[in-house]
Amino acid sequence: MDSRITSLSILILEDHPFQRMVAEQTVSGLNVGRLLTAEGSEQALKFLKDRGAVDIVICDLDMPGMDGIQFIRHLAEQKLAQGVIVLSAMDAALIRTVEDMAQAHGLMVLGHMSKPMSRTRLRELLEFYFVEQAENQAHPAATKELIFDEDELEKAIHDNQFVLYYQPKVLLKSGRMVSVEALARWHHPEAGIIKPVHFIPLMESSGLIAPMTTKMIDLALDQVRLWREQGRNIAVGVNLSAAILSNTDLPDMLIKKTRDLNIPPELLTLEITESSLIQNAALSLETLARFKLHGFSLSIDDFGTGYSSMQQLNRIPFSELKIDRSFVSNACHDKTHKAIVEANISLAHNLNMKTVAEGVENIEDWQLLHELNCDLAQGYFIAKPMPADDISQWEQEWLTRQPITPPKPSL
Repeated sequence: MDSRITSLSILILEDHPFQRMVAEQTVSGLNVGRLLTAEGSEQALKFLKDRGAVDIVICDLDMPGMDGIQFIRHLAEQKLAQGVIVLSAMDAALIRTVEDMAQAHGLMVLGHMSKPMSRTRLRELLEFYFVEQAENQAHPAATKELIFDEDELEKAIHDNQFVLYYQPKVLLKSGRMVSVEALARWHHPEAGIIKPVHFIPLMESSGLIAPMTTKMIDLALDQVRLWREQGRNIAVGVNLSAAILSNTDLPDMLIKKTRDLNIPPELLTLEITESSLIQNAALSLETLARFKLHGFSLSIDDFGTGYSSMQQLNRIPFSELKIDRSFVSNACHDKTHKAIVEANISLAHNLNMKTVAEGVENIEDWQLLHELNCDLAQGYFIAKPMPADDISQWEQEWLTRQPITPPKPSL
């Protein structure tokens, strides 16, 4: 028996008696610690106020009286649950909108299920809850509001408190790691490990992003040099902020750094978030063009989530397109998401670009991407971001469990 599941508290909100009975049987069959059911939103809110908040709410959307969409808002505002699962046969586009709304309200959106509820799908969504919960416990700073000032950030840069974690990118055809994405982490002396969302915005607005980026590039290139000394040419992707793209001296700096370390420029991939390209167009385009001219790889990150997607592909000589996790993570269960992923892969290949799928969370994601002929995968199913020293051990373990699909026999 899974002790994690027996510790869970879940509420099911479903107005249809038969569907509610099926859902209750499915959930209770997993031996959850506390299970509540309600046939209406008002009743569900009263239960939660009287009996205490729950870990997860599973709710339908189309109900008489207060509908499930309104209910989710009240659920979040009154902090009556941590996570939500949408149980509905409604249009996929509507469900996506509701999930985005729930997330914007601060709820952990685990996904959705069609009716009748599947125990296999439920286990998969609960596993995602446990992963997120473990991440928050490991990094408690990520669960609360963190406010820093410029002096703290400047001191942290000076004291080398920022480090890089690396998340592997592997080939879908062979499972072999060929590159990594470098992700900044702040080893704060009091708050612990802090993710970029808590410090990058202030760095960008204060001008500290330039020295920060220089430090991170130095760390990344030093790691590439170490790997090359071990006989491995592993490319490293480094995120570049919009705030520094207008610095036309940046290409010269990187050219000098790579030459001094005898590192081929193609081993440094510069990942540009799509929405950032709309600022300082003339200077940014000069910087990016010179990067490409001198052999650096350019990657368009989070493709499809920013502005003027096609215009950016037309203007910038990208060699890699990263498909955002918001499309990848649910493509197996959402026809629209699958169509978007498939279209992105086709578009990239027609433009002679490699494709990287972000947010690969499970074997189903992997298999679908393999079928769609995606080139590379990145996500928790493969590996979480980790210190460089941990990659060797991860790689040995990954080689024993990588789900490589054997080629189909020729007819």
